[in-house]
Amino acid sequence: MPIDVIMPQMGESVAEGTILKWLVHEGDRVEKEQPIVEISTDKIDTEVPASVTGVIKKILYPEGKTVPVQTVIAHIEAVEQTEGADISEEKLKVAKAVEKAKVTEEIEKAEERGRRYSPLVRKLAQEYAINLEEVKGTGEGGRVTKRDVMDYMASKAVTPAPSRTEGETKVFERETLIPFNPKRKITADRMVQSKRTAAHVTTVFEIDMTSIERYRELNKNALKREEIHLTYLPFITLATVRALKEHPLLNSSWTDEGIVQKNYYNIGIAVSLEDGLIVPVVHDADKKDLLQLAQEIQDLAQRSRTKRLKPEDVQGGTFTITNYGINGSLFGTPVIVLPQAAILGVGSVLKRPVVIADAIAIRSMMYLSLSFDHRIMDGANADMFLRRVKNILEGWEVSPYKKEISYEKTKSSPPA
Repeated sequence: MPIDVIMPQMGESVAEGTILKWLVHEGDRVEKEQPIVEISTDKIDTEVPASVTGVIKKILYPEGKTVPVQTVIAHIEAVEQTEGADISEEKLKVAKAVEKAKVTEEIEKAEERGRRYSPLVRKLAQEYAINLEEVKGTGEGGRVTKRDVMDYMASKAVTPAPSRTEGETKVFERETLIPFNPKRKITADRMVQSKRTAAHVTTVFEIDMTSIERYRELNKNALKREEIHLTYLPFITLATVRALKEHPLLNSSWTDEGIVQKNYYNIGIAVSLEDGLIVPVVHDADKKDLLQLAQEIQDLAQRSRTKRLKPEDVQGGTFTITNYGINGSLFGTPVIVLPQAAILGVGSVLKRPVVIADAIAIRSMMYLSLSFDHRIMDGANADMFLRRVKNILEGWEVSPYKKEISYEKTKSSPPA
């Protein structure tokens, strides 16, 4: 029995994925764990490996096709099932030709389910602005075929030249149309869905990062020996997790039946790429110390940029941090990653004059912005959480590097 290759679930909110490129052809022999297809979602671009050693029997969807997660996209005949069989090149070519015809037919049938049409028919309709509801289908079960479309065009004297439809983007001289890549399109859909669904409110706190800055300066040589580039982000992640444990509403999600509180802490870290954003996840962040967080964040960022993330790296996030300060932004109003309840935005750290005890001092200052879902919590909940993050960061103990790190010396205080 053939083994199914499925579109994997790569993130809690991911509903579909796009097939970017098939790395194999029908009839090809593949080894277990060999990458066979590149796929893309709003969270990740990755390769799907073969689950068994065998022969690619069927490829059910072409490149560029977007399908729901868990959809079977190909079949592999496992070697165990064909052991002893002669899979010579000649036989593979014959099998490939037969299967190709079958696959083409199956693809068209799949497209028709849910009142859809074959890619060719849809392409013709788009090119010549044809309303397919007006075209009588003569194929099996009333399916609209290419011949039906051509006959319709002849009867209506549709000219071969494509006609513009209302609302079509017009590109004028000195303009360039940049087509959406799959990640940009899906990200756009998710962000619009989030803004339409969650009741977004943003609150901003100013944080004195001078103690963190001094700690980094004091320990940078020791950390360099550990091959750790210690940015501000691991400190902020550690403080965030501690504050989430004390304010669990921030680590929850909205459902029609009630608010689901997550008693685990998987922190998504937004990483900017050339073709869009991706949000790899630090799982069980509450069980890791500062250096472990620094190493994992560094590793996830590097693998994000080299497209070496695994599906599990972007799954199960409960709270997200986005660091727009890396490009110099002071503060922003980030969009919540549904179904999460909130997202923390990190601004740039800059030295500024501030008033301390009626005196002006130069301090390393940063803004943290928290966008939260007002359906789940009120402003007071959000402010208490953010105040706790502020207290932890500002109370950081400036001490020589050590494995066991004390990261707080102050207790949270009530909101003003």
